[in-house]
Amino acid sequence: MMKSILRYLTFFPANLVFVLLAYLLSPVLAALSLATGPKLPGFLRWFSTTDADLDGGITQNLMGYKAGLKGWRLWWQRTCWICRNPAHGWQSEVLGMPAAGSVIVRQVVSDTPKNQWYVMEAARGVRFFCWKRDQPLFGGYYLKIWLGWVNKSYDGRNHHYAFQIGPKRRK
Repeated sequence: MMKSILRYLTFFPANLVFVLLAYLLSPVLAALSLATGPKLPGFLRWFSTTDADLDGGITQNLMGYKAGLKGWRLWWQRTCWICRNPAHGWQSEVLGMPAAGSVIVRQVVSDTPKNQWYVMEAARGVRFFCWKRDQPLFGGYYLKIWLGWVNKSYDGRNHHYAFQIGPKRRK
């Protein structure tokens, strides 16, 4: 398990650079997408999600994402999508762990507060982890924390590297 934590910490600086780049480049990438369509070309897909294009908020029925937008509104919506999911392609394609043949070898889940711990093993025997926690705050808000590699493979190919810490509102 210590190797998994060391691997995670080793990847952290590169991940941080790509996440910051995603935030900084999001207006330019969204503008490019107005000419190329909702899928970014080539390696620029590292700045988008692997399981959805830049209009993923619409297909996933997320509040605030609307179909049929054009021009500035579409640009803004795609900019927001990139910022909502910064560098997911990078986190999956480059830093991710292969999903094929991977298994969960340990799982601990509690509901109060919501806390999840997974230890997984790739087909080649490499172990990796995922820790998710919803830490209650106040006024219907909680702090969402995801560290490790996501226990589900969203694209069917990789468990993407996760570093998410941020406030969320309960529905």
